[in-house]
Amino acid sequence: MAGPKPRRVLVYSGDMFNDLADVPYVITMEVVDRANPLEVVATDGMRIAYTRLDHVPKGCLAEQLGEVSASVMETINRRLFLVITTN
Repeated sequence: MAGPKPRRVLVYSGDMFNDLADVPYVITMEVVDRANPLEVVATDGMRIAYTRLDHVPKGCLAEQLGEVSASVMETINRRLFLVITTN
C-alpha cells in the first residue's frame, strides 16, 4: 500500500469491490512480520492477520506483489467466520 509508511496488505474484498466504480475502497487484511495467533501463513511464508480488517481507498494501492492460493483463502474465510460467529 502506498503512502508515507508503505505496508503490505491482502486485498480481501476481491473482484466484488474492485470492479465496482462507485465503491472507492477495498477491504484489506494486514500482512504481519511477527507471529500472531490469529493469522494464516501462506505458502510463501507471508503471515495474514485475518482479524485486522480495514477499508482502504483504491487510490492508495500500489504494486501487486503476488496472489494467495484458493486453499489459503478457504482457511482465512473459515477462521474469520469462526471468529465472527463466536464473539
